Amino acid sequence: MNKAIVLGSDAVNALGLVQSLGREGVYVIAVLDCKESVLISKSKYAKEIINVTNFEQGIDIISEKYLFEEPAVIFPAGDGAALAIEKSSSRLRGKFLFEHIVGEKGFEFYMQKQNQISIAKEFNLNVPLSIRVQKDGEAPDKMVYPCIVKPLVSCEGDKRDIHIAEDKAELNEILKNKINFSSEVIVQQYIDKDYEYDIMGCAYKNHEIYIPLSNRMVKFNRNLQDTSTVSYIEPLDSEIAIEVLKIKKLLAEIGYVGLFSVEFMHCKSDDKIYFTEINFRNDGENSFIVHCGVNLPFLHYQDLCGFEKKNYSPITKSKKYIWEGIHFSGLIKKDQSFMNWLSDFKGVDGFLYYFKDDKKPFFYQFANKLLERLRFKK
Repeated sequence: MNKAIVLGSDAVNALGLVQSLGREGVYVIAVLDCKESVLISKSKYAKEIINVTNFEQGIDIISEKYLFEEPAVIFPAGDGAALAIEKSSSRLRGKFLFEHIVGEKGFEFYMQKQNQISIAKEFNLNVPLSIRVQKDGEAPDKMVYPCIVKPLVSCEGDKRDIHIAEDKAELNEILKNKINFSSEVIVQQYIDKDYEYDIMGCAYKNHEIYIPLSNRMVKFNRNLQDTSTVSYIEPLDSEIAIEVLKIKKLLAEIGYVGLFSVEFMHCKSDDKIYFTEINFRNDGENSFIVHCGVNLPFLHYQDLCGFEKKNYSPITKSKKYIWEGIHFSGLIKKDQSFMNWLSDFKGVDGFLYYFKDDKKPFFYQFANKLLERLRFKK
């Protein structure tokens, strides 16, 4: 049986891959860009852990020491890992199996938000007004306010470079003094959303695009870059069905093979759904999605290995989950009242980190947050 190598950070995206694959009996090696794993090391499904200073070093190690008769499948758990794999694809090809784009343009091109916006327009997706701007540049004249500033390429920037500007003067202030990690940014019309959609699936080698569900995010922590705290894994409904067809055509057109998620926002004021971003990798919800009845990482593994793919029954019921770490942070930082926080647990079906066959990472995250809080108070 082919082994799997998860290349990423010591965080929920990589953990979801480790647990989803390990549950199916796949031997999983985690290659993590950290000095010491404090989360994934707690998972019983991580059979080996390699700590590296960067993804390039990780690729050097696995290409020298982890060659097997049955080639291992490499799973990137983030944009930076996906880019590193693509840049090393010539020496990895034939020795490993990994997600890829069939065509002249690769991840480096398609991960730039401006290029994603251009191709989204080609497939008639609604896109907020978006303008590419250099750090220290001038606020564009045609921008609509309020607007949001984001790194041009997520993995080359930082979430701390995400800001909201109410007017042109504030946008100029942000561009001049508050962009610390990105050389270029996207300035985008701010969508006053009431919820977000995350469409998740797997693009197969035969160009079939499998999208079994959506992740509808309904509550957010405004003090943590609008990170979602309460969400629902749902069957595809009529509201998003047309966008799903467009996304299938888009992914087939660029020749992508691998796991993906596509982000949309529903605007309160005009009742439209707006495209915001494609992620050419897994999302952190994998562990909970497995409990909903679909294992997307394992399907990708089977597809790359040439195995017959498991036939999962369609998701027919909505299931509510909480991103418990971010949700808990909102309580201890007093971003919401205790009663409001407690009310979110009504009707909940699960949690982002909770995997019933592998509970240690779930409980560890709370111990770590409490320790961090105590250190901060000192």
